[in-house]
Amino acid sequence: MYVFKTLNEVRELTENWIREYKEERPHDTLGDLTPWEYRVKHEGPENSNYLCN
Repeated sequence: MYVFKTLNEVRELTENWIREYKEERPHDTLGDLTPWEYRVKHEGPENSNYLCN
């Protein structure tokens, strides 16, 4: 059971979890790569802004 102080706290935690789940975790459908790793691997570093971040 979780106890939250405000609805905004719940929203912030939810948004962070969704972002992490979609962007940072490896995905089975991407060959167990993160979306960034998959993009770099298939586009090549010369076409990606991955290294600019």
